Amino acid sequence: MARDDLDRMPRAELGHAEWTPEERAEFLRRRRARNWLILAALAAFCVMIYGIAIVKLHEYGQMW
Repeated sequence: MARDDLDRMPRAELGHAEWTPEERAEFLRRRRARNWLILAALAAFCVMIYGIAIVKLHEYGQMW
């Protein structure tokens, strides 16, 4: 085996082997949508923390 094959994590497989192609596509579509939602929530949280930090730094005279 090549070194790249050993370093690569195994690909996750669906646990339910009897899924139809439509069910599998629906599952993957929902998972992708959930991942985008989690990314958006994380980004919103980061922006909120950044905004609070900017306001607090400005309020206490440490910035500008």
